[in-house]
Amino acid sequence: MPIPQRSFYFLRHGQTDWNAERRFQGHTDVALNELGLSQAQRAAQALASCPVDIIVASPLIRALKTAAIVAERLDKPLFVDSALKERHFGAFEGLVIDDVKRRLGLKPHERLVQHLPADAEQWRETGARAARAIGTWLDRHPDSMLLFVTHAGLFDALHERTFGARLEPQHAAYLWQAGANGWTCNAL
Repeated sequence: MPIPQRSFYFLRHGQTDWNAERRFQGHTDVALNELGLSQAQRAAQALASCPVDIIVASPLIRALKTAAIVAERLDKPLFVDSALKERHFGAFEGLVIDDVKRRLGLKPHERLVQHLPADAEQWRETGARAARAIGTWLDRHPDSMLLFVTHAGLFDALHERTFGARLEPQHAAYLWQAGANGWTCNAL
């Protein structure tokens, strides 16, 4: 399902201790740490001048808390959608990413996409799920500017599906803009 040609905002949740330790989080519900709370406050400040009408978040506490901080600052309604959860990493959840790569004989820069356990959500499924979820909300609210507060894995998969190349989010918030020549994705 292609995403409707409508612009939207995307915000990755703030940092958790597992992010700092470079652990697979997936569906494990890990709270924001102090830096993550500060990042959420800064994101709320950056988004305060953006024309957001509705906020939709993953139910995982790290995304939901980030979204709640932004929603309070923007005074906008917040909805929760389980389709915006991070991808599930199966048996890898909780493990340190670099340890798993070493064990599999991969270099630090090599991707694990082809090496995920059978009980994990596979990469193509993540991109399809992200596009479906975002597309559903955009179709449901055609006259509103939406902000999706979710996870790096969904951003990365959606970026690869849309542009043909992955891009791990280096910034917290992005504007995905639909134009006559297709999509652009720019950090705020």
